[in-house]
Amino acid sequence: MRTQGETVLAILLLVFLVTTSVRGELPDLHGAWAMLQVYPQITTMPLAGDVAQTSYVVQLVDIEQNGESLMMSDQYCFTYVDDGTPLVRTEIPAAFMASLRPLPRTATIGEHDGEMLFVQDPYVEVRGAQLDDVEDDELPVDTEDPRVFDQDGDGHPGMTVLVSIFGIIEGETYIVQRVRYTLSGRVISSDRIEGGIDWSDEKNIIAVSTPLLNADASSVPDPDPSNHRFIMVRAQGEWTCEWLSEHWEELFGVTDIAGEDTLGEV
Repeated sequence: MRTQGETVLAILLLVFLVTTSVRGELPDLHGAWAMLQVYPQITTMPLAGDVAQTSYVVQLVDIEQNGESLMMSDQYCFTYVDDGTPLVRTEIPAAFMASLRPLPRTATIGEHDGEMLFVQDPYVEVRGAQLDDVEDDELPVDTEDPRVFDQDGDGHPGMTVLVSIFGIIEGETYIVQRVRYTLSGRVISSDRIEGGIDWSDEKNIIAVSTPLLNADASSVPDPDPSNHRFIMVRAQGEWTCEWLSEHWEELFGVTDIAGEDTLGEV
């Protein structure tokens, strides 16, 4: 079932495809890229209450271009979670990221009102469960559901996320997740694309390593749409996930990571 935001974006995509006309040469976007996606949200944590949590997802992307049409194949590198408070720490393990096998994404570029626009089709990804209908099937709610599987291969059901609260409560939550997102923005040059993200994140905690983490947790996207952003820059030959883990903040212009996060122009 489409969210209201996805419906609006589908209409905008249709308008974009109908009204877009190509004037002159399209930029050549074929090749390897590095990508940052920024997902800010308000999360209610056990004992800690509401925190402004931001997830930074970094990946390598291979683009194949056929005129205005793009096919993008992703390799997730890592997710850094800024919990907005020193009292909470959330860690996405390397095994979580390595187990993700995203399907190719499709997008369209074209000139409109003097700008080269980029619009990615709605994309959905399910993690920790195997659903017949990834769009509309309900996510599992417990480990007894046969659709749950140990995707990250650590011996626990679903996907494992590490959580520490006050440095006292430490443990693992085992989740199933469905992420939906659509990207729309501008092709700044043949080496840079940037814009906004419309997204939703369904997540069920199906088990925990300690009962103290079993309290209800919920999150909603930051209400300011301008904070939900993505940046893509053309990759150089030496760029690997390991290289990006050391240089991503500088590369994407992320500053003040421990406080009020900002994205600068690179």
